[in-house]
This record gives sequence, structure tokens and C-alpha cells, in this order.
Amino acid sequence: MRAYIILLLTVISAGFSTSCSKFLDEPYDNRLDLTQGLDILEDVLVNAYPERQDMFTEILTDNYHHYANTMQANMGARYIPLYLWKDEYEETNIASPGAAYAHYYKKIYDANSVIEELAKASGDETQKKAIKGEALMIRSYAYFSLVNLFGMHYNTATSATDLGVPLVLEVPKANRPLFDRATVKQVYDQIEKDMNEGLALLKEGREFMPNTPYRFSMASIYAFFSRVSLYKGNWDDVIKYSDLAVAEKGVIVRKMSDDVNRKRTTSEQYWAQEIMNPSIHPNLLLTAQSSQFLCRPIGYRLCGFYLAHEIFYSTPNSDLRFQSFSSGGTVIDSVALVVKYANQPNNPNAAASRYDCFTMEEVLLNRAEAYLRIASPNITKAMQDIEAIRKERITPYTALPTPSTTDNALATVLKERRMELIGQGFRWYDIKRLGLRIEHRLVRTSATPDVVLEPNDKRTAIQIPINARVGNPSLENQLNPR
Repeated sequence: MRAYIILLLTVISAGFSTSCSKFLDEPYDNRLDLTQGLDILEDVLVNAYPERQDMFTEILTDNYHHYANTMQANMGARYIPLYLWKDEYEETNIASPGAAYAHYYKKIYDANSVIEELAKASGDETQKKAIKGEALMIRSYAYFSLVNLFGMHYNTATSATDLGVPLVLEVPKANRPLFDRATVKQVYDQIEKDMNEGLALLKEGREFMPNTPYRFSMASIYAFFSRVSLYKGNWDDVIKYSDLAVAEKGVIVRKMSDDVNRKRTTSEQYWAQEIMNPSIHPNLLLTAQSSQFLCRPIGYRLCGFYLAHEIFYSTPNSDLRFQSFSSGGTVIDSVALVVKYANQPNNPNAAASRYDCFTMEEVLLNRAEAYLRIASPNITKAMQDIEAIRKERITPYTALPTPSTTDNALATVLKERRMELIGQGFRWYDIKRLGLRIEHRLVRTSATPDVVLEPNDKRTAIQIPINARVGNPSLENQLNPR
């Protein structure tokens, strides 16, 4: 019977994933009917973990140039509108804002279902606290992804009026319920409320926390707090939570020399398959997802999006991160993609990939930046965090000269951040929070850009997808301003 129920839940969950407009549009009698046993709830909880559905944002950044003559004609409608920051794009694309919106709300629905059923479930009370705490962390992570995709970056002066996303904090009881958009501040307040409650519950139920890189640990929770604090500009908290993450795991940094040796002795395909393997790399939280779901956020080699020249041509061979670039093109005009996941870009038929949600490298980069933005900046500590990463990246290793000013040190930290996290789906959020000006050209060599994204541009808040508006018509009057 238990196996049958699990199978039934899996089928129901899969059904929810097949349509971008299903969430908030299901009739009441078609909802999940969960058995009250904790083992069943934990199975649902595992399925509630979101994938990295925000990887499509790489195409929105300055990490890539477009080479028009290498794009297959049928790919233009799928990728060019996103590259030009347009509101009208192909929502059926597996790597798109529409898919991301539906996916994250589906995971919120699952987390809400677990939270509600726990109140009726029988079993160990401490285990119930651990399950609820984990469900709250999952829900907060999904909302953090949604508000940073579809809202403006958090700004203390405007967050109380900037549009965020709808807050759905319980399983809807009515047929086709309508939800208004909350403000960015309201969404962040809910995120932090869930995180704080979730952390408290998980501390009480720590004995029930699983030892797996695919579910929240104390280290990845503190890394999450570090990121939220960074995005809000709470610099002292960035340092506080980064310190806690380091205290849990130590300064564990990927040894790129081992990766490079693995690539030289096997193949680039094997390198891509293993680069996020948790048994050989110190990731804090991973998600495993199939290649068919979002394996091509920049269209593989079919769409003509290749690594920006200022990155590709300026990265020396002494920087082992250069080995993550998959070269192509001609001798005259060499191009490259970034190889950090099994199915993107050089192994598109891989059965599954592991994507990173949190890494120690990001924690150190967060802390290094915070050290330079606090009231009394500390260049020495900031550079220590940067050098902890560079020691495993540069060969032969030589430390950078100590920057003479805080501004110079910050420029160094942000340059290292871009290089270290390239291809991992974080650059778009940095563009938003740093207020960077970005130019995109349909033909890379054009003297004039086709479109420019100005600092704090309204288009950095991606428009609410059409399919979401169909399921929740009230959103039609709450669109992001342009």
C-alpha cells in the first residue's frame, strides 16, 4: 500500500509539472491527498526541492556575445527575445521565465502541502519539527528565486512599493483562487520569517537532518542566509552567516588541479559529467535534474551565444578556470562555451546533471565583498577570502598585490566573483544588485548595440509570464512597469 501511495504521489506530481498554467488553476477535488504518515510526507518533501530553473538568466547577462551567423534559423524565436530583454518570448521553451515561474510555484505547493499535513500527522514530534523546518527552507528558497526573477532588486527606499510575486502560504481551498502580487518587501519579510522559523525547528530536530548534499544542511542554510543578507545589503549579517557556514564545513574550496588532471586523462565529456559530483567536490547544496528539462539555457552550439571576449581572451592559461571553457570556432575568430554541468554544453545527451545551489566559493565571495562594505572596511580579510579561492585556481600560484584602496579591493573582489561563478546562473542577480550597464548586439562586431540595459532598468524585473496570467487573471492589472 505504501509503495502504491508513493507511486500515486509521483504520478500526480509529474502531472503538475507538465503545464505552466496548472498552478493556482486546479479544481479543489484534484488536490494532493496525503497520507498522514511521516514517511509519506518526507517523500513529498524530497520532491519539493526546486531545480535550478533560473539558469536561463545566463543569456540575459554580459557573460555572452551573439554570433548571428552560427545560429540555426529555427532557434531565433526561442532565444533572441530573451537576449534583447523583451517581454514577449517563447514560453514553451524548457529554459525560460514561464517554465521557471510554474516550477517554483509547483514546489511551493508541495512545501505547503507538507506543512499543512504535518499538523494532522502522527509520529515523533522532533522529527515533525525537522520536516516542517526543511519545508519552510524550501518554500523560502523558491520565493527568493521568484522575487529576484520577477521583481526589482531589493532596495530599502522602494521595496515597500516595488511589485514582487503572489504569496501563497497555504494549499488553496477554493477552485481557481486569485492572488494579488505582494511587494518586494513583503516577499522578503516572508522569506526571512520562513528561514528563521525553519532554522529554529531544524536546530531542534537536527538529529533527523539527512546527510546528503541534495537536501539542506546547516552549512547550506547559513550560505542561504549569507546570500539573502548580501542581496539586502546587510553586510554585518553577510559576515555573520558566512562565518557560521565556514564553521560548519571549513574553508573547503574545489581543487581545480584535480579537475584539470581528470579532464586531461579522460575527456571533456567526462569532466562535464563529474564537475559537480559531490563525492569529489565540496558543494553545499546540489540539485539533480534531467537534461531534457533545461539542458540548454544558451541553446548549446545551435544559437550562436558564446563567452564574452573580455572573459575568454583575457583569461590566462595560468588560471585553471580557463579549462572550463570549451573552445570552438575558427583560428581567426575562436569562441567558447562554459563547461560546468554534464549536459551543457558538450554532452547534451547526458541522462542527468547536478546543478549547484550553494557553494563555499560563493560564501567566501559574499564575505569578501561584505568586509569591504561594512562601516570599517577590512581589505586584509577580504583578500584572504579571495586568495583562499585563487590558491586552488592559479598555477603557479602568486598572491595578488594588496589593493591600496577599498574601491580597488572591491573591484578585485567583483572581478573574481564574476570569474569564479561564470556559467552558474548568478551573474544576472549581480547585474541587478550592482546596477550595471549592459549592451547586447545581435552581431558581435556591430559598433552600435541593438539594446542597452541601464542601471536599475525596469526590465531587470522580468515580466510575469502569460500562462501565469491565464491561471490568475488578477495579475493582468499588476504587470511590471516598463
